[in-house]
Amino acid sequence: MNTIKAYNAANLYNANVRKVKVMGLAPIGCTPHYLWQYQSKNGECVKEINHMINEFNFAMRYMVQELNQELAHANFIFCDAFEASMEIMKSLQNYGYEVTTDACCEMGPYHGWVIRISPDLACPNASNDLWWDQFRPTDAMNSILADNV
Repeated sequence: MNTIKAYNAANLYNANVRKVKVMGLAPIGCTPHYLWQYQSKNGECVKEINHMINEFNFAMRYMVQELNQELAHANFIFCDAFEASMEIMKSLQNYGYEVTTDACCEMGPYHGWVIRISPDLACPNASNDLWWDQFRPTDAMNSILADNV
């Protein structure tokens, strides 16, 4: 186990924290920004980016297993945001979405040109959208992910 991870886990453990949920990364290659930047055809996710995300999540899953073995009575749980997000995107009608590729902000292809910094710029009904801006999911999407956790 690397030194930083061991130090941080030990600090939590010494503070009597015994249950920790570790969230993996979501499919960043499916965000409106990268769909636009890589000129995705038909809204297909960028495979190279998602491959890196899967490698990172694999390492995180392994780290969680190590922590559970090394810290008695600890319960670290890995939550796979990638798989959960992909499931929502594959079954979008089941979750009330019509489009999973476009951001709420409506600027550029896939609406992925602008990061929203002000609620004043919000789209009329963000609960119908999966993406708030070029990278961030809407509250509605985050709520579904949180419920799945």
